[in-house]
Amino acid sequence: MAAAAAGTLPSGTAAATVDSTAWTGLRSRLRGTLVLPEDREYGAAKALFDRRFDGNAPLGVVEVAQPQDVQAAVSFAREHGLPIAARAGGHSFVGASASTGALVIDVRGLDHIKVDADQVTVGAGVTSLAAVTELAESGAALPIGVCAGVGLTGLTVGGGLGAEARRYGMTCDRLVAAELVLPNGDVIRTDATTAPDLFWALRGAGGTTGILTSLTYRTIPATAKDMVRLTFPGDTAARVLNGWAQWMPSADRGVHASVRISAADGLRCAVRMVCPAGAGAAAAADLAAAAGIEPSAAEHRTLAHLDAVHDLDMGRPRPGSINVAGSDVVAQLSPTVVNTIVDVITARADSGASGVVVVEPLDGAIQDTALDATAFPWRAHAAALEWAVLSPGGVDEAHNWIISANRAVAPFSSGGYLNHVQPTDTVQRCFAHNFPRLQFLRQTTDPDRRLRWGING
Repeated sequence: MAAAAAGTLPSGTAAATVDSTAWTGLRSRLRGTLVLPEDREYGAAKALFDRRFDGNAPLGVVEVAQPQDVQAAVSFAREHGLPIAARAGGHSFVGASASTGALVIDVRGLDHIKVDADQVTVGAGVTSLAAVTELAESGAALPIGVCAGVGLTGLTVGGGLGAEARRYGMTCDRLVAAELVLPNGDVIRTDATTAPDLFWALRGAGGTTGILTSLTYRTIPATAKDMVRLTFPGDTAARVLNGWAQWMPSADRGVHASVRISAADGLRCAVRMVCPAGAGAAAAADLAAAAGIEPSAAEHRTLAHLDAVHDLDMGRPRPGSINVAGSDVVAQLSPTVVNTIVDVITARADSGASGVVVVEPLDGAIQDTALDATAFPWRAHAAALEWAVLSPGGVDEAHNWIISANRAVAPFSSGGYLNHVQPTDTVQRCFAHNFPRLQFLRQTTDPDRRLRWGING
């Protein structure tokens, strides 16, 4: 095969080229497949969920068939001075798992799921939906996000906010052990007592320390849910969000509610609730009372656990779509903060453009874990804000609007949520007080900054 040249490498890493003999050597060490730019399968192998990144040009893609393939690929990259990127779900909002100039290590072939009493061990390529579908057969579950198609690994290492988080903590809070390959090629098994610094980082710091091959979680019960959607007049959005901010921290931990305010043919406001079966009507009434306004429409359904997972996933972006997103995290939702958020969306609606903010709670069991126990830094905060533009007319314009939203709430924002990373995010913005410890750990495990994980700095 023809030689393939490396692209732009991390700061401090010398440029390198890899000749055809070396690639052939790597291919011989794999049980899986190596796909290079000249191969017919290259376009499909590097494709991510979002077609914005179809133009990215990784040096090659290793589609692993066993954990040893990960070690072989990482060692090869180290030997040749190449950056590396992990690909599992492929949902990164910045296309990190198809980074130009990197060797992509695709772990989707590591898709085993083994249930053992109240624990489950999964391969790093398993999706959230695959995991909860398998677990449902034994009456168990995991707290996952609302988009069930994402990779469970990426969701976990970024934190993992979702409908069960107020009751059971985030996805990362259920992690009890993991196996990964460090950038130097070493294989490590980590838990609370073995390599605890790595275990700390895997719960909220993304792919900063290595490439995961398996994860073990403590499960939760799979239970039926009341699914409630309340629609309010757009001009009452501030009243609804203020009421939500007052009511949510005192609501039963089994109740999850998020507020969605959108610019789409005017201003719209809706609340989605996931509650224990039979509790939806009372929770909806409590929120309406706190807001001082009745919804203009209400939908109530009771669903089995797995049906509820699918219901939450309905309407989410599909593969090949474009979704430009970003985030802020706020310590409190005072009326001033609420008015600022609503003003941002109102101005967007007045301009005739589309955009949305989804406000998610950060209270309940999320705050039961000590602030320094994991890399996730936002356990003393009230809410995470996800700004998004779905199917934008122009990607740059959508990014610019989200940056303007960040600026508008900057006086009240503490930073950003890693799983909603945006191109302008930095390590400092996403990790706040955990930044120094994370930087020290990165210097120890990846001093040459070979890992591409989507964050600047």
